[in-house]
Amino acid sequence: MTAPIPTPSMLTTPGALALPRAAEAGRVTTLGGLSSRGVHRILVLRPNHRLGNTLLVTPLLSELERHFPGAEVDVVTGCEAAGEVFAGFRQVRRIHQLTRRPGHHPLRLLRLLHELRRSRYDLAIDCVRGSRSGRWLAQWSGARQWLAPPADTRELEQADPAWRDAWARSCGHFALDAVHVLRCALGVPEVAATNPPRLRIALRDDERAAGEATLTNLLGTPAQAPRRGRVLAIFPNATGSKRLPGGWWQAFIDTLAAHDPALRVIEMVAAHGRSQLDGRFPAFYSSDVRRMAALIAACDAYISADCGVMHLACASGTPTLGLFTRPNLARYRPYGPHDGAVAVDEGADAALTAGSAIAFLGALPVAPASAP
Repeated sequence: MTAPIPTPSMLTTPGALALPRAAEAGRVTTLGGLSSRGVHRILVLRPNHRLGNTLLVTPLLSELERHFPGAEVDVVTGCEAAGEVFAGFRQVRRIHQLTRRPGHHPLRLLRLLHELRRSRYDLAIDCVRGSRSGRWLAQWSGARQWLAPPADTRELEQADPAWRDAWARSCGHFALDAVHVLRCALGVPEVAATNPPRLRIALRDDERAAGEATLTNLLGTPAQAPRRGRVLAIFPNATGSKRLPGGWWQAFIDTLAAHDPALRVIEMVAAHGRSQLDGRFPAFYSSDVRRMAALIAACDAYISADCGVMHLACASGTPTLGLFTRPNLARYRPYGPHDGAVAVDEGADAALTAGSAIAFLGALPVAPASAP
Protein backbone atom coordinates (compact mmCIF):
# COMPACT_ATOMS: atom_id res chain seq x y z
CA MET A 1 0.00 0.00 0.00
CA THR A 2 1.25 3.42 -0.77
CA ALA A 3 0.46 5.89 1.89
CA PRO A 4 0.59 9.63 2.57
CA ILE A 5 4.05 11.12 2.86
CA PRO A 6 5.24 10.18 6.38
CA THR A 7 5.52 12.93 8.94
CA PRO A 8 8.99 13.93 10.17
CA SER A 9 8.51 11.94 13.37
CA MET A 10 8.10 8.77 11.30
CA LEU A 11 11.45 9.37 9.64
CA THR A 12 13.48 9.50 12.83
CA THR A 13 16.09 6.73 12.93
CA PRO A 14 19.54 6.66 14.55
CA GLY A 15 21.13 7.38 11.19
CA ALA A 16 18.64 10.10 10.34
CA LEU A 17 19.54 12.14 13.39
CA ALA A 18 22.82 13.18 11.78
CA LEU A 19 21.53 13.48 8.21
CA PRO A 20 19.31 15.92 6.34
CA ARG A 21 15.76 14.86 5.53
CA ALA A 22 15.15 13.24 2.17
CA ALA A 23 14.88 16.01 -0.38
CA GLU A 24 12.17 14.20 -2.26
CA ALA A 25 9.75 11.53 -1.11
CA GLY A 26 9.26 9.75 -4.40
CA ARG A 27 5.96 9.55 -6.24
CA VAL A 28 3.15 7.83 -4.40
CA THR A 29 1.73 5.05 -6.55
CA THR A 30 -2.04 4.91 -6.94
CA LEU A 31 -4.12 1.75 -6.76
CA GLY A 32 -3.63 0.01 -10.10
CA GLY A 33 -1.33 2.83 -11.20
CA LEU A 34 1.91 0.84 -11.37
CA SER A 35 2.90 -0.42 -14.80
CA SER A 36 5.48 -3.14 -15.37
CA ARG A 37 6.74 -1.15 -18.32
CA GLY A 38 9.61 1.20 -17.59
CA VAL A 39 10.51 -0.47 -14.28
CA HIS A 40 14.05 -1.77 -14.65
CA ARG A 41 15.75 -0.97 -11.31
CA ILE A 42 13.99 -2.10 -8.15
CA LEU A 43 15.03 -1.59 -4.54
CA VAL A 44 13.70 -3.95 -1.82
CA LEU A 45 14.12 -2.80 1.77
CA ARG A 46 14.19 -5.10 4.80
CA PRO A 47 16.84 -3.66 7.15
CA ASN A 48 16.68 -6.44 9.74
CA HIS A 49 19.40 -8.87 10.86
CA ARG A 50 17.30 -11.97 11.62
CA LEU A 51 17.38 -15.00 9.33
CA GLY A 52 13.64 -15.62 9.54
CA ASN A 53 12.71 -12.04 8.65
CA THR A 54 15.08 -12.19 5.70
CA LEU A 55 13.57 -15.43 4.39
CA LEU A 56 10.15 -13.80 4.62
CA VAL A 57 11.26 -11.41 1.85
CA THR A 58 11.65 -14.25 -0.67
CA PRO A 59 7.95 -14.42 -1.69
CA LEU A 60 8.20 -10.77 -2.77
CA LEU A 61 11.31 -11.56 -4.83
CA SER A 62 9.43 -14.40 -6.53
CA GLU A 63 6.55 -12.03 -7.26
CA LEU A 64 8.95 -9.49 -8.76
CA GLU A 65 10.37 -12.22 -11.03
CA ARG A 66 6.85 -12.89 -12.21
CA HIS A 67 5.86 -9.29 -13.00
CA PHE A 68 9.25 -7.74 -13.84
CA PRO A 69 11.29 -10.55 -15.44
CA GLY A 70 13.68 -8.14 -17.15
CA ALA A 71 14.45 -5.97 -14.12
CA GLU A 72 17.33 -5.97 -11.64
CA VAL A 73 16.71 -5.98 -7.90
CA ASP A 74 18.90 -4.59 -5.13
CA VAL A 75 18.19 -5.51 -1.51
CA VAL A 76 18.96 -3.59 1.69
CA THR A 77 19.27 -5.97 4.63
CA GLY A 78 20.95 -6.33 7.98
CA CYS A 79 21.20 -10.14 7.80
CA GLU A 80 24.72 -11.54 7.51
CA ALA A 81 23.36 -14.64 5.75
CA ALA A 82 21.47 -12.64 3.11
CA GLY A 83 23.97 -13.59 0.41
CA GLU A 84 23.27 -17.28 1.05
CA VAL A 85 19.49 -16.75 1.22
CA PHE A 86 19.23 -14.73 -2.03
CA ALA A 87 21.91 -16.59 -4.01
CA GLY A 88 19.40 -18.44 -6.20
CA PHE A 89 17.38 -15.37 -7.26
CA ARG A 90 18.57 -14.49 -10.75
CA GLN A 91 17.39 -10.87 -10.58
CA VAL A 92 19.19 -9.92 -7.39
CA ARG A 93 22.11 -7.76 -8.47
CA ARG A 94 23.44 -6.31 -5.26
CA ILE A 95 22.91 -6.82 -1.54
CA HIS A 96 23.51 -3.73 0.57
CA GLN A 97 24.57 -4.91 4.04
CA LEU A 98 23.63 -2.76 7.03
CA THR A 99 25.28 -3.18 10.41
CA ARG A 100 23.03 -3.93 13.38
CA ARG A 101 23.50 -0.35 14.61
CA PRO A 102 23.87 1.78 11.48
CA GLY A 103 24.06 4.99 13.49
CA HIS A 104 27.28 3.73 15.09
CA HIS A 105 28.93 3.48 11.66
CA PRO A 106 28.09 6.83 10.03
CA LEU A 107 30.60 6.63 7.18
CA ARG A 108 29.35 3.25 6.07
CA LEU A 109 25.76 4.51 6.29
CA LEU A 110 26.61 7.60 4.25
CA ARG A 111 28.19 5.42 1.55
CA LEU A 112 25.01 3.33 1.40
CA LEU A 113 22.81 6.41 1.11
CA HIS A 114 25.01 7.73 -1.68
CA GLU A 115 24.76 4.39 -3.53
CA LEU A 116 20.97 4.34 -3.19
CA ARG A 117 20.63 7.86 -4.56
CA ARG A 118 23.05 7.22 -7.39
CA SER A 119 21.19 4.09 -8.56
CA ARG A 120 18.08 6.08 -9.61
CA TYR A 121 15.61 3.30 -8.85
CA ASP A 122 12.35 3.10 -10.73
CA LEU A 123 10.60 1.40 -7.80
CA ALA A 124 11.37 1.03 -4.09
CA ILE A 125 9.42 -1.40 -1.89
CA ASP A 126 9.48 -1.23 1.90
CA CYS A 127 8.42 -4.75 2.92
CA VAL A 128 7.13 -4.27 6.44
CA ARG A 129 4.43 -2.47 8.35
CA GLY A 130 5.81 0.02 10.82
CA SER A 131 9.48 -0.13 9.77
CA ARG A 132 10.61 3.47 10.17
CA SER A 133 14.10 2.74 8.87
CA GLY A 134 12.73 0.92 5.81
CA ARG A 135 10.31 3.74 5.02
CA TRP A 136 12.97 6.39 5.50
CA LEU A 137 15.42 4.57 3.23
CA ALA A 138 12.71 4.09 0.58
CA GLN A 139 12.17 7.83 0.46
CA TRP A 140 15.83 8.73 0.70
CA SER A 141 16.58 6.57 -2.33
CA GLY A 142 14.68 9.05 -4.48
CA ALA A 143 12.99 6.18 -6.32
CA ARG A 144 10.59 7.28 -9.03
CA GLN A 145 7.80 5.30 -7.33
CA TRP A 146 7.56 3.56 -3.97
CA LEU A 147 5.28 1.08 -2.26
CA ALA A 148 4.81 0.02 1.35
CA PRO A 149 2.23 -1.57 3.62
CA PRO A 150 0.59 0.92 6.00
CA ALA A 151 2.95 1.84 8.82
CA ASP A 152 0.21 2.02 11.44
CA THR A 153 -3.51 2.61 11.99
CA ARG A 154 -3.10 6.36 11.63
CA GLU A 155 -1.46 6.04 8.23
CA LEU A 156 -4.11 3.60 7.09
CA GLU A 157 -6.84 6.07 8.10
CA GLN A 158 -5.14 8.81 6.06
CA ALA A 159 -4.80 6.63 2.97
CA ASP A 160 -7.08 6.79 -0.03
CA PRO A 161 -10.35 4.84 0.55
CA ALA A 162 -9.55 2.52 -2.35
CA TRP A 163 -6.26 1.57 -0.68
CA ARG A 164 -8.02 0.98 2.64
CA ASP A 165 -10.47 -1.37 0.94
CA ALA A 166 -7.62 -3.14 -0.83
CA TRP A 167 -5.67 -3.57 2.40
CA ALA A 168 -8.75 -5.06 4.10
CA ARG A 169 -8.45 -7.98 1.67
CA SER A 170 -4.90 -8.78 2.72
CA CYS A 171 -4.47 -12.24 4.25
CA GLY A 172 -2.40 -10.77 7.09
CA HIS A 173 0.67 -12.99 6.76
CA PHE A 174 3.96 -11.15 7.28
CA ALA A 175 5.56 -12.66 4.17
CA LEU A 176 2.66 -11.59 1.94
CA ASP A 177 2.08 -7.98 3.00
CA ALA A 178 4.37 -6.53 0.33
CA VAL A 179 3.13 -9.08 -2.23
CA HIS A 180 -0.43 -7.92 -1.65
CA VAL A 181 0.53 -4.26 -1.96
CA LEU A 182 2.44 -4.92 -5.19
CA ARG A 183 -0.46 -6.81 -6.74
CA CYS A 184 -2.89 -4.04 -5.79
CA ALA A 185 -0.58 -1.38 -7.26
CA LEU A 186 -0.38 -3.38 -10.49
CA GLY A 187 -4.15 -3.75 -10.59
CA VAL A 188 -3.94 -7.53 -10.38
CA PRO A 189 -7.42 -8.69 -9.31
CA GLU A 190 -6.19 -11.54 -7.15
CA VAL A 191 -5.24 -10.99 -3.53
CA ALA A 192 -2.16 -12.49 -1.91
CA ALA A 193 -4.19 -15.35 -0.46
CA THR A 194 -4.79 -16.56 -4.03
CA ASN A 195 -1.86 -18.61 -5.29
CA PRO A 196 0.58 -16.97 -2.86
CA PRO A 197 4.30 -17.27 -3.60
CA ARG A 198 6.02 -19.41 -0.99
CA LEU A 199 9.20 -18.90 0.95
CA ARG A 200 12.05 -20.08 -1.23
CA ILE A 201 15.72 -20.88 -1.08
CA ALA A 202 16.86 -22.02 -4.51
CA LEU A 203 19.16 -24.97 -3.86
CA ARG A 204 21.35 -26.25 -6.67
CA ASP A 205 21.30 -29.92 -7.67
CA ASP A 206 24.75 -30.46 -6.19
CA GLU A 207 23.66 -28.92 -2.87
CA ARG A 208 20.63 -31.23 -2.72
CA ALA A 209 22.81 -34.23 -3.52
CA ALA A 210 25.21 -33.24 -0.73
CA GLY A 211 22.27 -32.96 1.68
CA GLU A 212 21.06 -36.43 0.73
CA ALA A 213 24.57 -37.86 1.19
CA THR A 214 24.93 -36.22 4.60
CA LEU A 215 21.58 -37.62 5.72
CA THR A 216 22.60 -41.10 4.55
CA ASN A 217 25.73 -40.87 6.69
CA LEU A 218 23.82 -39.57 9.70
CA LEU A 219 21.34 -42.44 9.53
CA GLY A 220 24.08 -45.00 8.98
CA THR A 221 22.27 -46.31 5.93
CA PRO A 222 24.45 -48.37 3.55
CA ALA A 223 24.95 -46.80 0.16
CA GLN A 224 22.13 -47.59 -2.29
CA ALA A 225 20.08 -49.27 0.46
CA PRO A 226 16.42 -48.20 0.61
CA ARG A 227 15.55 -45.84 3.42
CA ARG A 228 12.64 -47.11 5.49
CA GLY A 229 10.53 -45.01 7.78
CA ARG A 230 10.08 -41.27 7.70
CA VAL A 231 12.94 -38.99 8.69
CA LEU A 232 11.95 -36.05 10.87
CA ALA A 233 14.26 -33.08 11.47
CA ILE A 234 13.73 -31.33 14.81
CA PHE A 235 15.28 -28.04 15.89
CA PRO A 236 14.68 -27.79 19.67
CA ASN A 237 15.78 -24.18 20.01
CA ALA A 238 14.28 -20.70 19.63
CA THR A 239 14.73 -17.25 21.11
CA GLY A 240 13.30 -16.13 24.45
CA SER A 241 9.82 -17.30 25.38
CA LYS A 242 9.47 -19.17 22.08
CA ARG A 243 11.90 -21.83 23.30
CA LEU A 244 10.50 -25.10 24.66
CA PRO A 245 12.56 -26.99 27.29
CA GLY A 246 14.71 -29.96 26.33
CA GLY A 247 12.68 -32.25 28.60
CA TRP A 248 9.50 -31.16 26.83
CA TRP A 249 11.02 -32.11 23.48
CA GLN A 250 12.16 -35.49 24.83
CA ALA A 251 8.60 -36.34 25.90
CA PHE A 252 7.23 -35.01 22.61
CA ILE A 253 9.56 -37.25 20.56
CA ASP A 254 8.91 -40.28 22.78
CA THR A 255 5.19 -39.94 22.03
CA LEU A 256 5.86 -39.74 18.29
CA ALA A 257 8.15 -42.77 18.45
CA ALA A 258 5.58 -44.79 20.39
CA HIS A 259 3.06 -44.12 17.64
CA ASP A 260 5.51 -44.79 14.79
CA PRO A 261 8.53 -46.93 15.82
CA ALA A 262 9.99 -46.61 12.31
CA LEU A 263 10.28 -42.82 12.62
CA ARG A 264 13.88 -41.55 12.45
CA VAL A 265 14.75 -38.27 14.18
CA ILE A 266 17.59 -35.90 13.28
CA GLU A 267 18.47 -33.11 15.72
CA MET A 268 19.37 -29.79 14.12
CA VAL A 269 21.92 -28.32 16.52
CA ALA A 270 21.67 -24.60 17.34
CA ALA A 271 24.43 -22.01 16.88
CA HIS A 272 25.83 -22.66 20.37
CA GLY A 273 26.91 -26.10 19.11
CA ARG A 274 25.45 -28.24 21.92
CA SER A 275 22.81 -30.96 21.73
CA GLN A 276 19.62 -30.07 23.57
CA LEU A 277 18.32 -33.64 23.40
CA ASP A 278 21.12 -35.26 25.42
CA GLY A 279 22.75 -36.60 22.26
CA ARG A 280 20.03 -39.24 21.82
CA PHE A 281 19.68 -38.75 18.07
CA PRO A 282 21.96 -38.22 15.08
CA ALA A 283 22.82 -34.53 15.10
CA PHE A 284 23.61 -32.07 12.36
CA TYR A 285 25.38 -28.75 12.87
CA SER A 286 26.35 -26.13 10.32
CA SER A 287 26.84 -22.38 10.31
CA ASP A 288 26.11 -22.44 6.56
CA VAL A 289 22.46 -21.63 5.84
CA ARG A 290 22.45 -23.44 2.50
CA ARG A 291 23.94 -26.63 3.96
CA MET A 292 21.22 -26.55 6.63
CA ALA A 293 18.53 -26.08 4.00
CA ALA A 294 19.93 -28.95 1.90
CA LEU A 295 19.89 -31.33 4.88
CA ILE A 296 16.33 -30.36 5.80
CA ALA A 297 15.28 -30.74 2.16
CA ALA A 298 16.47 -34.37 2.29
CA CYS A 299 14.20 -35.11 5.27
CA ASP A 300 10.53 -36.04 5.05
CA ALA A 301 9.31 -33.48 7.59
CA TYR A 302 10.48 -30.80 10.00
CA ILE A 303 9.15 -29.62 13.39
CA SER A 304 10.27 -26.76 15.64
CA ALA A 305 9.09 -23.72 17.51
CA ASP A 306 8.67 -20.45 15.63
CA CYS A 307 12.21 -19.46 14.62
CA GLY A 308 14.44 -18.66 11.67
CA VAL A 309 15.23 -22.32 11.02
CA MET A 310 11.48 -23.02 10.80
CA HIS A 311 11.26 -20.47 7.98
CA LEU A 312 14.36 -22.03 6.39
CA ALA A 313 12.61 -25.42 6.42
CA CYS A 314 9.58 -23.88 4.71
CA ALA A 315 11.85 -22.31 2.11
CA SER A 316 13.52 -25.67 1.44
CA GLY A 317 10.13 -27.16 0.52
CA THR A 318 10.05 -29.76 3.32
CA PRO A 319 6.64 -30.13 5.06
CA THR A 320 6.97 -28.00 8.18
CA LEU A 321 5.06 -27.90 11.46
CA GLY A 322 5.56 -24.78 13.59
CA LEU A 323 4.84 -24.75 17.32
CA PHE A 324 3.79 -21.27 18.45
CA THR A 325 3.99 -20.21 22.09
CA ARG A 326 3.12 -16.60 21.27
CA PRO A 327 -0.16 -15.27 19.81
CA ASN A 328 1.35 -14.63 16.36
CA LEU A 329 0.49 -17.89 14.61
CA ALA A 330 -1.60 -16.35 11.82
CA ARG A 331 1.09 -13.78 11.09
CA TYR A 332 4.10 -16.10 10.87
CA ARG A 333 2.80 -19.64 10.34
CA PRO A 334 4.17 -21.92 7.61
CA TYR A 335 1.65 -21.78 4.76
CA GLY A 336 2.78 -24.36 2.21
CA PRO A 337 0.31 -27.03 1.01
CA HIS A 338 1.63 -29.63 3.49
CA ASP A 339 2.67 -27.25 6.28
CA GLY A 340 0.94 -26.77 9.62
CA ALA A 341 0.99 -24.75 12.82
CA VAL A 342 -0.05 -25.45 16.41
CA ALA A 343 -0.57 -23.02 19.28
CA VAL A 344 1.26 -24.28 22.37
CA ASP A 345 0.14 -22.75 25.65
CA GLU A 346 2.54 -22.23 28.52
CA GLY A 347 2.84 -25.50 30.41
CA ALA A 348 1.21 -27.44 27.59
CA ASP A 349 1.49 -31.22 27.82
CA ALA A 350 4.07 -32.51 25.34
CA ALA A 351 2.10 -35.68 24.63
CA LEU A 352 -1.00 -33.64 23.81
CA THR A 353 0.94 -31.46 21.37
CA ALA A 354 2.47 -34.61 19.90
CA GLY A 355 -1.04 -35.70 18.97
CA SER A 356 -1.24 -32.72 16.61
CA ALA A 357 2.18 -33.64 15.21
CA ILE A 358 1.04 -37.22 14.62
CA ALA A 359 -1.93 -35.89 12.65
CA PHE A 360 0.40 -33.61 10.69
CA LEU A 361 2.73 -36.50 9.79
CA GLY A 362 -0.19 -38.78 8.98
CA ALA A 363 -1.58 -36.29 6.46
CA LEU A 364 1.66 -36.12 4.46
CA PRO A 365 1.83 -37.87 1.09
CA VAL A 366 3.04 -41.44 1.40
CA ALA A 367 6.43 -41.82 -0.25
CA PRO A 368 7.82 -45.22 -1.20
CA ALA A 369 10.93 -46.46 0.58
CA SER A 370 13.89 -45.00 -1.22
CA ALA A 371 17.62 -44.66 -1.12
CA PRO A 372 18.79 -41.11 -0.28
